[in-house]
Amino acid sequence: MAYQRFIYTCFVGVENMSFPATGRKLLLCLWAIVAVVTPGCFGVSDAPALGLVSGTILLEGEPVSGVRVTFHPDQGRPAFGITNASGQYELTYIRETRGCKVGHCRVVLGSGEEGLDNTSAEGDGAAQFETAADEKWLPARYTTASTLEADVKPGKNVIDFNLTK
Repeated sequence: MAYQRFIYTCFVGVENMSFPATGRKLLLCLWAIVAVVTPGCFGVSDAPALGLVSGTILLEGEPVSGVRVTFHPDQGRPAFGITNASGQYELTYIRETRGCKVGHCRVVLGSGEEGLDNTSAEGDGAAQFETAADEKWLPARYTTASTLEADVKPGKNVIDFNLTK
């Protein structure tokens, strides 16, 4: 009932008022509508703090292309990237969101783009990546039993790895 009266006053009842009162009333009504509608558009995000992460993967000083680079934070969803022909990578958190959760991460390397569907999964730890069977050319200390670690800080992070066989 109060809602209907408010709408009537805003859009119908203004015809019976003088111009200065009508303008103030209409402005107040428009402000009230904007105040009710916009909070849903600018809601609080539940995304964690992210740091932008890029770097280069070298094996014996040579760039390695096509390597899947996955940063697994201590808690939360991993971020991933693929090295290009120059061995450079940039991490993606989810969909088009670049970066990785801030904090300590275990870094796992893999081959190819297998298991990279990080676009539809939601929530902490939702994206889990399988290790490809053809990763024999990378030592296990970088893949299945990775000992690589990184600390991601807010802002831009350049994290390079110069690997040995």
